[in-house]
Amino acid sequence: MAREVTVFRVVLGVFVLALAFAGWGGWTWFRAGNDDSIAYATARDEVLVMGREQVATLTTLDYHDVDGGIAKWLAVSTGGLRDELAATDATTRKSLKDGATVATGRVLDAAVSELDTRTGAAKLLVSVEISNAKDGAPPVAKRNRFVAAMALTDDGWKLSALDQVSLGTR
Repeated sequence: MAREVTVFRVVLGVFVLALAFAGWGGWTWFRAGNDDSIAYATARDEVLVMGREQVATLTTLDYHDVDGGIAKWLAVSTGGLRDELAATDATTRKSLKDGATVATGRVLDAAVSELDTRTGAAKLLVSVEISNAKDGAPPVAKRNRFVAAMALTDDGWKLSALDQVSLGTR
């Protein structure tokens, strides 16, 4: 009988420990699933991906299809930037075509410097290499740095401003 009581106590102890571990694991899983930092990190990652793609789009234009390029710019922009791009007049479009240049923007690096998920605003620091090929000549690459402002719209994150940062010499 004493042996049965000892076995029962051991089994009961193992059961209580397993139950405590399952409770701790469930609580930890629940807290992790409802943690605001996960939602924030997801938003930051989305802003970074969209920002990289959209800055590349906005720094690319082929003179063979200026209207198509501007349409792509409008698709990735919002607010004042979109209004400014939409106001591109016929003279500017003709000048872009006559320039016979294919500009291709490639984002080298980017980082989210500010993100406010409550207001739907973000800023990125972006390094871009823009390769310009003019009418059969070899392409010439130039590196630029930008501060890109983004706003959350009904269609997701879009560029609301793109400002070049000067590359000061010291």
